[in-house]
Amino acid sequence: MKEEILPQPVSTMTAAQLERRRRLTDTVIEMIDQVGPEQLQMRDVAERSGVALGTAYRYFSSKDHLLAAAWADWQRRLTDRVRAEVGRDRARKADTGGPCTRVLAFLHRELRAFQRHPNFARLVAYVEASSDPFASEELAGLSEDNGAVMAALMDGVPEHVARPAIIAIQSTLGVGLTAWTAGRLTFADLVRRLEDVTRLVLGPYDES
Repeated sequence: MKEEILPQPVSTMTAAQLERRRRLTDTVIEMIDQVGPEQLQMRDVAERSGVALGTAYRYFSSKDHLLAAAWADWQRRLTDRVRAEVGRDRARKADTGGPCTRVLAFLHRELRAFQRHPNFARLVAYVEASSDPFASEELAGLSEDNGAVMAALMDGVPEHVARPAIIAIQSTLGVGLTAWTAGRLTFADLVRRLEDVTRLVLGPYDES
């Protein structure tokens, strides 16, 4: 039986290895607008990024792992900006509205990004269906980061409400993106569903 080669943990990578790994995920982000996730191939990503295919497989167990890491990097660019804005607003004691208003503003930014780049919504649906355990690890880390940003935006909401609210909102978004990319839901309906769920669980805390 052929021995399975596991990808190198990110925590053990040198600066040069991290830079090559980032080149691979950046290349996926650049290519995904033109090439859907189903058609994109590891060989093409390696060739365009200038990273040897064998090296790419040392960093990523499979195409699914690479795509999940690229999706996580793309999403974190938004959440990192939002996290920084929340910190600045708190430092200035700015009035940004209640938790429902803050969360909706974040979700609208995220939805606009998907509307401009619909293949990223297809990427979400693709990696969510993957059985690769390393892709699952990437998604778990991303979910934790998203949850932390949402929790910060929900400042003032009791924890026993915030926890299921985050689950409800993220689940509505995930299911809605899949339905939208499959043509079963219009983008306007996706926005409306997400707004309805968010207002249902968080609306009362804007009024308190």
